[in-house]
Amino acid sequence: MQISYDYQIFSLQNVGGISRYFVELGQRLPALFPDMQTTAIAPLHINEYLAASSMNKIGRKINSFPGKHRVLPLLNDLFSNVILKKNKPDILHETYYAIRSLPFKGPRVLTVFDMIHERFPDQFHGPDRDIARLKARSVARADHLIAISKSTRDDLVRFLQVDEKKISVIPLASSFAGDLNLKKPGISSERPYLLYVGLREGVKNFKALVTAYAHSSILRAEYDLFCVGGGEFTPHELDFLQTMNVRQSVKQQNADDAMLADLYARATLFVYPSLYEGFGIPLLEAMHCGCPVACSDCSSMPEIAGDAAVFFNPQDTEEMATVLEKTVQSETTLATLQERGQMREKCYSWDACVTQTAEVYRSVL
Repeated sequence: MQISYDYQIFSLQNVGGISRYFVELGQRLPALFPDMQTTAIAPLHINEYLAASSMNKIGRKINSFPGKHRVLPLLNDLFSNVILKKNKPDILHETYYAIRSLPFKGPRVLTVFDMIHERFPDQFHGPDRDIARLKARSVARADHLIAISKSTRDDLVRFLQVDEKKISVIPLASSFAGDLNLKKPGISSERPYLLYVGLREGVKNFKALVTAYAHSSILRAEYDLFCVGGGEFTPHELDFLQTMNVRQSVKQQNADDAMLADLYARATLFVYPSLYEGFGIPLLEAMHCGCPVACSDCSSMPEIAGDAAVFFNPQDTEEMATVLEKTVQSETTLATLQERGQMREKCYSWDACVTQTAEVYRSVL
């Protein structure tokens, strides 16, 4: 059985969770199921994960450049059409929501990661406003859909009226591997800290976390707030931190996987205040590294975290502050969360994801 993955996400992302997911599938499927061969058809791509992987790929990595989102789809469509006609795969797994559908007569599979564009349309501007429309078209032409959580499946049914029989729920996993949670020297912090990971705009709800932190005399007095990823603080964010009088105790830095694992392992508590997540990989990363978790009580987060997190209403900063205070002040709670988290994270594995995805591929044929 030949499964091909199209170029889309590999031309959109230098790095990122979606492209990492497809590389994990592409590398692991042939190893677990020798009758399945995978190929990424990405004639011109910018993705670091694909370039570094052992996955079979047709194409070459190029440097990112301004205007790539307009130029690359046209060139990749042209080259992909030729490659598809020559290779004739059994299944095409589309990696995102294409403007133009590649000409392919066999079964199509599509993974839907979230329905954020449908639930929060006011958060998006410019070309991103078209994603909901393109997603609906991609969903309609797919023979089968993979949703990465029950929450995403339910949103597919709610917003696009998809028949549940057309959807398989297949959870993701953390790509952190091995004993990353050993506390190694390298990250210096004068005080204990709470950890936030990811982008900070819109539904990520970072300002609410800062507000909860700033309004808590206990948290401000005893803990810093470390933010990883998302780029340096913008002038607007710096003004906000200054206004909240927490400019010196809220810190930002970028990190590779090893440094991020170290930050998780050293943190007193990982806080995930998002208003919406299709899955929430950082929850599993934190658990893997032995970091206790506090997160929002909405969308997929209770489903993924189970009993291994404490929850709060992300729109109530007073409640958020109270939950965080009570958690960090209880060594028993922190130890329980750490133990449950490491057990919970083991429920999610890439091998399980790949095995269930193989079942989908067999079923559509």
